[in-house]
Amino acid sequence: MSSKLYSDDDEEEEEEENDDSYPKDLYATLGLRKEDSPTSVEIKKAYHRFALKLHPDKNPSKDASKQFQTLQKVYAVLSDEKKRKAYDETGRVDEMDSEEFNDLYEYYRTMYKKVTEEDILQVTKEYLGSEEEARDLKACYVKFEGDMTKVFEWQMCSDIEFDSHRFAELIDGYIFSENLERYPKYEEYLKKHVRGKKAPVDPLTNRVSKKKLKSSGNGKENGEIGGGMGDLQALILAKNKSRAGAADDLFARLEEKYGGGGKKKEKSTPTKVKSGKVSKKK
Repeated sequence: MSSKLYSDDDEEEEEEENDDSYPKDLYATLGLRKEDSPTSVEIKKAYHRFALKLHPDKNPSKDASKQFQTLQKVYAVLSDEKKRKAYDETGRVDEMDSEEFNDLYEYYRTMYKKVTEEDILQVTKEYLGSEEEARDLKACYVKFEGDMTKVFEWQMCSDIEFDSHRFAELIDGYIFSENLERYPKYEEYLKKHVRGKKAPVDPLTNRVSKKKLKSSGNGKENGEIGGGMGDLQALILAKNKSRAGAADDLFARLEEKYGGGGKKKEKSTPTKVKSGKVSKKK
């Protein structure tokens, strides 16, 4: 994902616009297309992705604050049903008072408490082995037609070192019980990473232990990630920059758990999927 706030097609127009104007295409600013009629959830995820990328704490650009404020302005329109409808119908945005955005950066910083390594590990532990993880895996498998390289890029908290055999069991269970298609790319993955390979011992527990070891000695007091949600970008995206979808999901879960008064959503009781057990982590 590029750190540019605007698409290449809008670059010339953006340079000519004044500081208070909106980008030409609000949807393109979030990497979306109007004709796809993105849902409010998709808009929010896209906003999260760019907020992590463009936050002044991590964006080295001299225009970081301006870019971040513009992102906030765009999201303020597209996340509001009435404003979005007016924009879709007219292609125009009524200018807001600039004062509304003067303190956006500080507002963003005060919305969330500082997130620690332990917070992230806790979210990971709750997700791994859950029914939600299994459901997300099935959706990724179908979406990418068995291309497990893409599945691992998008599946939140996934790690091919620990999850190759576990994911194969879950997917085989869905193929058997729900008659999902067994894609050729999935067969290639099984031959390369699963068949004839020794499965890792206790992959869920050992993976979390490994993450704890990797995060130790990082120079942060008490495991704090200085800078709050802005610095979280480095931790979430450090392993694989292409995991934009997974980063969105983890950001959303952390926001839900540690953000400004958000209610933690209830997790349904896990069930067993044939050939692959799904058990909730305590």
